[in-house]
This record gives sequence, structure tokens and C-alpha cells, in this order.
Amino acid sequence: MVERGMTHQEIADKVSEDTGERVNRSSVSAALSRAGLTDRVRYDEVIPFQVRAVHNYHYALTMLRVHARLEAGLEVPEDQVDRYESWKAKLCAEQAVVAYIAETDEGFHYVYREPEDGESLTTLRQPSA
Repeated sequence: MVERGMTHQEIADKVSEDTGERVNRSSVSAALSRAGLTDRVRYDEVIPFQVRAVHNYHYALTMLRVHARLEAGLEVPEDQVDRYESWKAKLCAEQAVVAYIAETDEGFHYVYREPEDGESLTTLRQPSA
């Protein structure tokens, strides 16, 4: 099914139909990942932080994930690409990078780009208080 280009949701629907057992998309994704049959993206290069679950849906993190998928040559929905391009242009215009402080409510912060940040979208520097 993967080789035929079916999405994880389509596979879940087909398995549910064939077996009569309800199967959800996340179960299919997990099984395919364990079997090494996915285009799983490693985000370590782009997201060098250990992110707390409470910050998992922050916009900056979402955009960094889109960046990683684009860098890996994977398909990304056009609306996400448009939002990413706008977000990245704003970062460049403001000469900013993304910093992460796990102990704060916001988690993600935008800080002024320093020479040691290079071309990265992120920094491991801690923003000053």
C-alpha cells in the first residue's frame, strides 16, 4: 500500500474495511515507522532543543518542522509552505533567530541574530532577561 502511494489515512481506512477492526491513522504511522517504511524526518539539525510537551504546538516549532521537511525534499502542503516563507522572511527582516527556554510559559522566543548563529534559524544561546 505504501509503494502504491497510499496515505496513512487511506491505509487505515482500507485495513479497517478489510478486517472490520477500527484502525486509526496514528497506528498505521507508528507501525510503518517501526518497520522503517516512512519518510520520517529527523528534526535534530533544525530543532536542537529538548521541547517540553506543553510547547509542542508553538508556531515557531511548527515552522521549524516545515523547514526540516522542505530541506529533506518531502512534500509539504502549499498553505504551510506559504506560511513558512512568510515567517522566514519576517525572521530575516528582523535579523532574528528562534531560541528556546523550556522553563518559561512561552517556551520559544525570537532573539537578535548573532554572528555565531550562522545561517541557522535557531540558536542555543539563552535570551537575556
